[in-house]
Parts: sequence; C-alpha cells; structure tokens
Amino acid sequence: MTATVQPGKIKRFLLTNLVVSAVACMQFRRHRWRHQLGRAAGSLVLSAGLAVGGVLCFAASAYAIPETEAIKKLQVVPVFVLTDAKGVPLPIPQEKRLVLPLYLESAKANEQLAALNKSNPDLKAGVVALPLNVMNEKVVELNKQLTDKSRPLVAPIVGNDSDRAQAVKILKAQGLSDQQIKEGLNVPVFFTKPFLTITTPEGPRGVFFFSYENLQNALGKLPDADRGKLKPQVADLTAVLREIIDAKEDTFTIFPTPEYFRLVKENQAKKTP
Repeated sequence: MTATVQPGKIKRFLLTNLVVSAVACMQFRRHRWRHQLGRAAGSLVLSAGLAVGGVLCFAASAYAIPETEAIKKLQVVPVFVLTDAKGVPLPIPQEKRLVLPLYLESAKANEQLAALNKSNPDLKAGVVALPLNVMNEKVVELNKQLTDKSRPLVAPIVGNDSDRAQAVKILKAQGLSDQQIKEGLNVPVFFTKPFLTITTPEGPRGVFFFSYENLQNALGKLPDADRGKLKPQVADLTAVLREIIDAKEDTFTIFPTPEYFRLVKENQAKKTP
C-alpha cells in the first residue's frame, strides 16, 4: 500500500463514549458528553474496568454510508476473548453487569488465560480470536440471550499501555485535562492532520491506526518534506466511526493491527482461512 498526504483539513470530530445495551444507547443519546476535535481531541486505550461497545450507538441522521458498512471496517482489528472448552465466552460477573474483556493483544489475553486455568484447572479455558465487528454482533446477541436483564454484558476493549501513554501525551499537549480524558475517551485511534492516505483496491483512503507504532512506520516511509507536514492526532473510536459514517463518500479505511498481520501469516502457514 502506498502512503500519501491528503491535502485539506480534517473535520472536527465529536468525542463520545462507546456504550453497551439498548438502555445504555438511549441514555447515551440523551446525556452523551461532547468535545470538539480540532483545538483539542483524542482518545486513550481502555484498561481493565472501563466499559466499551458491544453495541455501537449513533444518533439518527442521514448517513453517507450505512452503519453496518462502517463497522465492517473493523474486521481488520482482531480481538482475543477468553472462552470455555466449548468456545463460549467467559464474562466476569460484577455487581451490576457482566464484563467480557476484548484484548487487542494476544499476549494479554494469554496472561489472563494462564491465571484463570491456574485457579480453575477443570474449566479448560482457551482464547479465541475474532474480528471486532463480528464480536460486536456477538455481544449484542449474548445480551439478548441473558435471562437476568438487570446485569447487561459489557465488553471493554483492552489495549496496550504504550498506545495509552502516547494518546494521553497528544491530548495533554492539546490542552485536555486528566479528568476530560478519563470521562470522555475510551479507545484510541490515531491519524494525522492533514490525513495520511493509502492506496486501496477501491482507491485512495484516509487511514486510521489502532497502533501508534503503525502510524509512525507509515510516516517513516514518506519523504522528509511530506512527513514534516503531518501532525499525529488521536480520537476515540466512536468519533472515528462517526466521521466514517458522516463523510460524503466512502473515503476512509482502518489499517490492520499488528495482530491481524500475525494471524494472517499463521493461517497461511496452516492453509486455513
């Protein structure tokens, strides 16, 4: 894929939380916290305990592309989920909800798996990798199947500490406070201003990165003169999806995560899809 610089300025994003369950969606639409991207914008990786989407909620509007097509772009973002021996997800019961962490890194998932198997050896738990868009649908279905509707299933996305630290650094440089970052932002997605674009089979697309390292690697392939024009930015995942949906045309793509490339290589070696 060829990286280029897209001229012009990006539009300002709305930064919101990603919320789970139909009730949460209605509350989100009434009470969502907003902050404009431009003068100050960003996002941070979820650490354990922060809840984020099993249902991606957006206020009703005339979309340039369907929500389903925007969410489908998340298929290049695998998440790793702890399951029992039959492949059934293993949420963590809490007082008012069931928490099912979605790990962006297999290493973190395997750490939790080792701890779980040590404490419950008869469980024979494992780790399953699924695209984030597919997992989003599964969380919706799991919520529908719950017999106890008072404890909805939430699925926090758990990223790595270095991306979180970089996101916070960018945001603080733009003037956001610790409280604003804590209250308004969940999953960091990196990009540049103006947009870095890549050539896809469908044509050039402005690109979003779940990995700051991937963004830096892409910038490193540009000539110095072009690279100096691009300023790294960060926004919450919901803001990015909103931008993708509201764009007049299908002009954005999401760059595959490092785990995606690893899984593709492993499956090619095994000759599996």
